[in-house]
Amino acid sequence: MLGHTNPAAVDISKEFLELGFDSLTAVELRNGLSTAVGTRLPTTLVFDYPTPQALAARLGAILGPDEEREVTAESSDADIRRVLAAIPVSRFRDAGLMETLLQLSRPDYKGPAETSAGSGEVIDELDVDSLVQRALGSSQS
Repeated sequence: MLGHTNPAAVDISKEFLELGFDSLTAVELRNGLSTAVGTRLPTTLVFDYPTPQALAARLGAILGPDEEREVTAESSDADIRRVLAAIPVSRFRDAGLMETLLQLSRPDYKGPAETSAGSGEVIDELDVDSLVQRALGSSQS
């Protein structure tokens, strides 16, 4: 963006304006970061967090785990989405959940009303552990 060929050439304690940012590059950085992190960031981002170090700390606070607030099955959709977005796709693959997640993401997905034929156990009534066990193909709890 500013012609640096090596990230190490940037002094993270210097203000963006000292590093050569103007209003256009500030907007470009904000737009690129918004796309990368999947959340809308303020237009005044580089002025609110004037150094790369301050900005990185802020992004860490936005994206990192919130240890004061435990995310549970009853948490808000936004909290659950944030946690799911932080999980590397490879973990879903390794856990054998990728196919199930892809099926759930389809707009036309109807899904079974019950976990298994004749069980009478409705998916909406299952807790997270039971759903994960079901997705992994294990009926043991």
